[in-house]
Amino acid sequence: MNAPLAPALMGHAFQQTALMAMLPLIAGRLGLSDPVVGTAVALGMAASTATIPLMGLFGSRRLVRPSLVAMIVCSIGLALLLIQPVTPGLALIGLLGLRLFQGVSAATVLVHAQTLSLAGGARSRERLAATQSFAGIGRAASAVLVGPMIAISVVLPMLPAIAGSVSSLWAMRHDGPPRTPEIFGFAPPDIKSLALPFVVQASLGITHVSLAPLLAAQPGAGDFAAATTAGFALAAANIGLLVAHRFVTPKVGIAGLRLAALVGGAALLWMALWPSAGLVVALSAIVGGASAMLLTHNLHGALRRSQARGASQAAWNATVSTGGLAVGALIGSAVLTFGPDRSVILSAILMASAMLAISSSRKPAA
Repeated sequence: MNAPLAPALMGHAFQQTALMAMLPLIAGRLGLSDPVVGTAVALGMAASTATIPLMGLFGSRRLVRPSLVAMIVCSIGLALLLIQPVTPGLALIGLLGLRLFQGVSAATVLVHAQTLSLAGGARSRERLAATQSFAGIGRAASAVLVGPMIAISVVLPMLPAIAGSVSSLWAMRHDGPPRTPEIFGFAPPDIKSLALPFVVQASLGITHVSLAPLLAAQPGAGDFAAATTAGFALAAANIGLLVAHRFVTPKVGIAGLRLAALVGGAALLWMALWPSAGLVVALSAIVGGASAMLLTHNLHGALRRSQARGASQAAWNATVSTGGLAVGALIGSAVLTFGPDRSVILSAILMASAMLAISSSRKPAA
């Protein structure tokens, strides 16, 4: 995975995960409420969703260096907010602005990294799998390290994103002109490739909001233990993603993808019916691996079909994926009123139904 943009993508994913884990701490530092800070953090994702489809108008290649610089500036700004006391009003304005610019910049870097994967020729699927695993590495590392880092200093979780973006900028310093031209302009989405990421991400969104309540509802479990186990489950899901991308994704075919959807759905169903802590962590690794294979194969097929307009199709895919995650979180929050086990069962049904999107879509390119 010797890719110039890997450090930036890993560092950003590390920081994204850390920000969510640090939400109460950040709120206390800035003198704001938890919901206000959570909304501001989520606006980074909203900014990505709103701007990614426009990537094709400008081309991701010409924007990637300015975006890396913006990511560095935003991470430094977040660190300064946490150590320099300001009024709550100014803190909120600063947090909103930094998260909006950070979301747009990170989306640009991700789209560029995904489209670069097509340069791998016969190994393009393997290269895309490696690219997709970068964020998983960052999230898994953050889930394990954010607690000890916060215990030392609240600023430490911001540093990996700064170091990653600086490293990527340095790695790109000798990049010459591209071997193939990048075609600019707005390209319509490949509709057949968008159903699967929406369904899979909606399933994951439901799971994310339901996991801790599901664990907390078990006899003898408390909120702290549930949150701790949910963190381990998140780390396990990203480890499953990494293992799948390293050993399975470049080789699996259509039949394997359908099996992955069914296995992922079965793992979620098992999780809902028998939610013991150890089992939830183990099953999360299976869900992470299955969803990673489905999303990467689907994106690879869309990129290969779009050829020179790969940046635009990668942008559409990222938009629908983000939207699916948000919709899933909303649906999961609503269904929680009927019980967290019911919401996880719904997540299982959605994950298994992804095999229908595979059946009705065009075969991914090899």
